[in-house]
Amino acid sequence: MDLSGTCAVVTGANAGIGLETARVLALRGAHVVMACRDAEKARRARKTLLREAAGALADESLETRSLDLASLASVRRFAEELVGDGRPIDVLVNNAGVMLPKRSETADGFEAHFGTNHLGHFLLTNLLLEPLRAAGARGGARVVNVASEAMRMSGLTPALEDLNWERRRWSGWRAYGSSKLMNLLFTRAFHRRHARDGITSNALHPGMVRTDLARAQPPSFLVLGLVAWPWMKKVDAGAATTVYAATAPEYATTGGVYLADCAPTRAPKLASDEDVQERLWSISEEAVGLAS
Repeated sequence: MDLSGTCAVVTGANAGIGLETARVLALRGAHVVMACRDAEKARRARKTLLREAAGALADESLETRSLDLASLASVRRFAEELVGDGRPIDVLVNNAGVMLPKRSETADGFEAHFGTNHLGHFLLTNLLLEPLRAAGARGGARVVNVASEAMRMSGLTPALEDLNWERRRWSGWRAYGSSKLMNLLFTRAFHRRHARDGITSNALHPGMVRTDLARAQPPSFLVLGLVAWPWMKKVDAGAATTVYAATAPEYATTGGVYLADCAPTRAPKLASDEDVQERLWSISEEAVGLAS
């Protein structure tokens, strides 16, 4: 597949499936913007990709930019820079995320999973509409949201109450799962709004992958991870569905789909409720300051 002349933005591209996604898209000819919270880690990851490609990647095919999804100000600065470049964005991969055992808050006072995994990407995607539409007009653009089967642990109700976990008894697993369900709800609401602009939006479950996403979990969880390690996907297999959603011809015009192992899969019932999708959209607009 030849992606020459296209631009892809990948959040959390300095490690794990984000790094592998960036590598594959760049090797197919895309110019890849590696959007990462830690600038130094991003630079080291870029150097590693170029070195391991052994000349198959041009130096200019990869660039790093700072993006902290836990800060709405950082999201706005990053988006302003990209829009200012005047370059169409053909693929936006919303990959970055956190999984935390203890309740913490973003720079803007949101519960970390809600604020980082959902609101950060919600704002980013909406602020990049101009370059996404430009790509849509010339042949199509794609938004790919990395969700997770952990969404089945969310416990969200149609009322979408207390998304900031201020009144409910805290559960790190449920908070993470809720943010992943929000990724899918957002995916479908976004596609409904912007398919007419030539932009498709799909979400996926990468599988249980050998990454450091759970590095903040307690030792007991890490021990379970070591036991499960032989049965977990390697990083390249974990990134496969992301790359598939970003490149497969059938998803150039088809959106609102939830994928796993490079095929559509069944989502929780709540994810198909358009009223809930619209309710989350309104809550999110208000939270990030996009409400008119």
